[in-house]
Amino acid sequence: MEPKIEHKSLDCSDGYRLKYCHFQSEAPKAVVIFASALGVSQQYYQRLAGYLCQRGYDCLSFDYRGTGEQDAVLASDAAIEHWGQRDIEAIIQQALSTNLPVHFIGHSIGGQLLGLAPSSSKLSSILFVAASAPYWKRWTGAERLKLLLLGYVFIPLLGALKDPFPISALGLGNIRMPSRFIKRWAQWMREPDYLLSPEFKLDRDGYENIQCRLWALGFSDDALAPEVNIRHLTGFFTQAQVSLDILNPAEEGLPAIGHNGLFHQRSEATLWPKVLDYLG
Repeated sequence: MEPKIEHKSLDCSDGYRLKYCHFQSEAPKAVVIFASALGVSQQYYQRLAGYLCQRGYDCLSFDYRGTGEQDAVLASDAAIEHWGQRDIEAIIQQALSTNLPVHFIGHSIGGQLLGLAPSSSKLSSILFVAASAPYWKRWTGAERLKLLLLGYVFIPLLGALKDPFPISALGLGNIRMPSRFIKRWAQWMREPDYLLSPEFKLDRDGYENIQCRLWALGFSDDALAPEVNIRHLTGFFTQAQVSLDILNPAEEGLPAIGHNGLFHQRSEATLWPKVLDYLG
């Protein structure tokens, strides 16, 4: 039976009206939050959300402010870090209000931003999917050159010329994105500690306050999140119960996984049960 999906909205701490989807289980035992990758619509996560919903988990998914289905007017000082400080924070608070255990699945930047949300310390477990600290110098060869040009040339240049940013032209996603947000993301990639480098003045206390289980999943065929960058990100979570696995597609019986493949329907038989077991 298909899960019941309700489209709802809530107010973030700054008054921004954030839309989200609520996948309703008949008898929920916990809540799972999906936090999207950069440039990826919340709709991409609906297959896995439906799978978990049918197995007793209410699920919440959303687009970040300024992207996808969000249509509230952005404040003049809106910034990409508000995705963590305000959007993810508001969704966590909404999930906690159910008085059920709350689990968090962060895909790519969805994991990177988690520690900016003060209520992240109240989560029951965390799953990172291809989430890393993407400092360009930690790549090698052609990939390092590609990230160098992306962070220093293509994003600053296109961001100065167009708004919203032409994100699909660079293969970074398929939903609209404010240019100032992605320009800031490029600045993060230029520094070893990414968004937590001192010059960005973002508080790392939230990362260090998380104490629950944190499973970081990477994939051997994912050029966007190599293991060295995944390990750098998990190093920010000094008190969490961190485990890390790099899965090989062939060993999982899959032709490919890559950066987004865990959420694809082809992963249902092999990877989704791993997610279910972890949450349980």
